[in-house]
Amino acid sequence: MCARYLVLGGAGDMGGAVVKDLYLSNVDEVVIADINKDAADKLASELRNVGSSSTKISVIKLDINDERALIDAAKDSDIVINTVGPFYKYEKIVIGALMKVERDYVDINDDYDATLEILKLSDAIRSSGSRVLIGMGWTPGITNVCARAGYEYLDETDEINIAWVGSAADARGLAVILHTFHAVTGNVPMYLDGELTYVPALQSKMTVEFPEPIGKVDVYYTGHPEPITIPRFLKGVRNVTIRGGLVPDWQNTLLRQLAIIGLTEDKEVDVHGVKISAREFLAHFVHQTYEQFRSGGVEASGFWVEVKGKRNGVLTIVRYSGADRMYKLTGWSASIGAQYLVRNRGSISPGLYAPEGVIEPTWFINELKRRGIRVRREVIIVED
Repeated sequence: MCARYLVLGGAGDMGGAVVKDLYLSNVDEVVIADINKDAADKLASELRNVGSSSTKISVIKLDINDERALIDAAKDSDIVINTVGPFYKYEKIVIGALMKVERDYVDINDDYDATLEILKLSDAIRSSGSRVLIGMGWTPGITNVCARAGYEYLDETDEINIAWVGSAADARGLAVILHTFHAVTGNVPMYLDGELTYVPALQSKMTVEFPEPIGKVDVYYTGHPEPITIPRFLKGVRNVTIRGGLVPDWQNTLLRQLAIIGLTEDKEVDVHGVKISAREFLAHFVHQTYEQFRSGGVEASGFWVEVKGKRNGVLTIVRYSGADRMYKLTGWSASIGAQYLVRNRGSISPGLYAPEGVIEPTWFINELKRRGIRVRREVIIVED
């Protein structure tokens, strides 16, 4: 069966990585949909000049706020991959349109509140006949699949701890900045003692050793979807936490101070009669002065997943970790996830899924390895 992949935001940092991986994977057809048609045309031209793929590639200009145009584009596709963030603004808009045309869907949604909103649509999504896979990126995404790998290795799993590290030197997108500010604002969800619990962001410091070129980083509670979805799909887990941090470390200190004074909040402020969201103002300022924030960073991002439980009656810890460019970790994972849905459409029932609920871990990790992304695994036996 031929498959047409529609990539929303396909000319951006993450969307471009999705498009390139699909193209090099020789899928049947890729449509780059972006509000910036010039950038989309440029990417398509660059890929056509590679000349090493049989994939048909085309471009359309699309504003995802235009529901009619979005529906029309989706109707002509078999699967839609959404990379347009921040997802707390756009996720529900896109999925709402997709449900009207019964198309499969993958995104890189990394916002916890958007995830909670979409979970309310589980029954409607199932009835629509669509297969909707949310959070299929770096974190969530790779982290969720690693959590499932550890869960399946153990006989009993009680606790899953996740950490991520990012660097301004590794990404340039405005959506990444907005998401980071959102993730460190107010109280954020963790799954503690079998309950979804809200705790203050940027607390509960932990030092995590990430693979080179990153090394040790202090990470703190941040708002992400993993504590929401993992307990739904990996039954019996009592604790799921996620922490994040930035390199260099001075950015963590700055971020905390900005959050304390309210500049990361999505609240309206008046600047000489012009009303604007404090978060939007700060994000645009950082985006326009990005070179200052890139200084001292590394061009890499990382993930770390710790799964605790018992195997053969013995307390055991399984850890997974990796580091690479953010666009690779995120975009390539979304591409792999979308291809998985297409190839297994006959065996995957319509419904709403997170990565840990549908993606087979060994296959996925091997696909990452085939692309040069190594997932390190360590098993620790805890002796009495």
